[in-house]
Amino acid sequence: MQFNTYTMAGAHIAAWLVNHPAVDAAALAAELHRREVHGAPPTAAEAAALRPWAARLREVFEATAVADKAQLTDALLVAADCRPRLVSHGGGKPFHFHYAPVETGLAARVRALTAAGLGHVVDGGAGARLRACDRTGCGVAFIDTSRNGRRRFCSVRCANQVNVATHRLRRRVAQPPREVPPPCEVRPPLEVPTR
Repeated sequence: MQFNTYTMAGAHIAAWLVNHPAVDAAALAAELHRREVHGAPPTAAEAAALRPWAARLREVFEATAVADKAQLTDALLVAADCRPRLVSHGGGKPFHFHYAPVETGLAARVRALTAAGLGHVVDGGAGARLRACDRTGCGVAFIDTSRNGRRRFCSVRCANQVNVATHRLRRRVAQPPREVPPPCEVRPPLEVPTR
């Protein structure tokens, strides 16, 4: 599955926020830089302001039906007051979408960008690819970028753990129960005659 770098940056940042709900400013700055979202480095207060948003983003990844993902994403677009604009950073650079004015705070811009990113995935027919890992106890959010779109686990490690556990369970069920020998009869000790 091909994803446009900037419009999909929001979806990838959304997954990252879900997986790092107690994000600190330095880690957030690194992720935004990695996704080519430019601006002043986030403050601790801006990073903390995104924590409740991460919980709302998680709902999209955990929803099972695409219609539910779409409805949750639409609510995020409204909550983020997402207003797309075409922006060029000058010097002949191409125009691209910004989903909130640059003048707004970083937290507001990230909320709008992540809501729009998820919206682009759903709009592109790939809403089912927004997933949470199927391994019990994991819950890592990810975007399934595999060719066939059938990935169920966030990593090979989680897939292996589930597959090994399933194999062991099948093996236990398939094996007939071992026969337990009857308990030994307890006999009193023999008395040896004394001379």
